[in-house]
Order: sequence, then C-alpha cells, then structure tokens
Amino acid sequence: MQVVLWDLDGTLADTEELHFESWQASLGELGITYTYAQFIESFGRRNGDILPELLGQDTPLAKIEAVSDQKEHIFRELLRRKGLHPLPGVMDWLQKFQSAGWKQVISSSAPMANIVTMIDALRVGDFFVSLMSGARMPQGKPHPAIFLHSAAAVNMLPDQCLVIEDSLAGLQAARRAGMRSVAVGKVIETPGFQAFLQQGNSPVCRPTLSLTALQWKEIM
Repeated sequence: MQVVLWDLDGTLADTEELHFESWQASLGELGITYTYAQFIESFGRRNGDILPELLGQDTPLAKIEAVSDQKEHIFRELLRRKGLHPLPGVMDWLQKFQSAGWKQVISSSAPMANIVTMIDALRVGDFFVSLMSGARMPQGKPHPAIFLHSAAAVNMLPDQCLVIEDSLAGLQAARRAGMRSVAVGKVIETPGFQAFLQQGNSPVCRPTLSLTALQWKEIM
C-alpha cells in the first residue's frame, strides 16, 4: 500500500458535538426535534441523503440544499468560535505516513468549505496531497465513489490504498472500493460493525479503538 485515505469528522478530529449542535439548531428553526440517536445513526452520511428522511421524500431539492447550507454555516461558525484539535495519535500517524513516503488524501462526505476550514483549524494541510469532498457526488458513502475518485486523483489503484474511517458507511464504502481499512472510534463497539466484519474478509478491516493503539505492522 502506498496511499492512506483519511476520513475527517470523527477520525482526524472529534466534531460530534459541533455537528449535533448545528443539526439541532438548523432543524429546530423548522420545528423539527432531532435526537442524539438519530444523529448517531446517520453520522458519516451526506446531508442530501439524510434530510429527505427528516423533511419528507417529496421535499423540493432547493429546500434540502437551503437547510443543508444553513446547517453547515452554523457548523463552521461553531468551529471557528470553539476551535478544534487533532484526536490522540493523529499527528503521530500523519508524520509516520509522510516519513514512509505514503501519499495522504482527505476523503470526506463533508462540503469542501468544511474540509478547508477544519484542515486550517487543525494546521495539518501540508500532510495532504489532495482534498476530496463527496458532498456533491451523485452517491455518498456507503457507495465507493469518493474513495475511487480519491485513488484516481493520486494515480493509484484501489489495492494500493488504506482507508481510515470511524463510520460504518465509510467502512462499507472502502470494502466496496476494494480497499483495506482501519476502523477507529465508537463504531467498533456497535452491533452493526460486528455484523460487517462477518460479512466478508476481503478487503480486511482492522479495528482499533484509537489511533494511539494502532501499530505500524498491523496496516502492512
């Protein structure tokens, strides 16, 4: 493997609170109660896939886009005000991959404005050769498009790529793209993840609770 494709939210940085707060604020303006359980179930998916389920499948595209834009505007304002820090282990792994000569790419479902704002806040921009947003792709995770586009952007084949993800949708997308993956964070403790592991062994998903627990030999 020669390329690592990083998810962003929940993988490089913990943005759960910021996203939940921004969802509650934007949906609250429409009189919609949005629970934490709903938030966790949809984490890692695109707004365009989430909002029709909340607003109704017949909701005009213009309204979905307006609510989505408002939600992300609130998110960026919260991020700028509260700040953001890399999760434990992230900086060590960014440096390890860079020292080993691996190319590193951001492969996130977030809008590009969010990606740029977060990368700037984390001060990690120089580690990445490409930033890939899936927000405007026809299909989001678990469809493999974002990872396949990310590989193509750096002229690499799927079997040369390693995906680091914290969502089940992202891990499913990596498998469908024919890429190996490392699962980090809370997803490892969910029943859905255990079922995912039993569905197939190739490409291999190597679970680890945190990047601080991951060993170099485990990803080779």
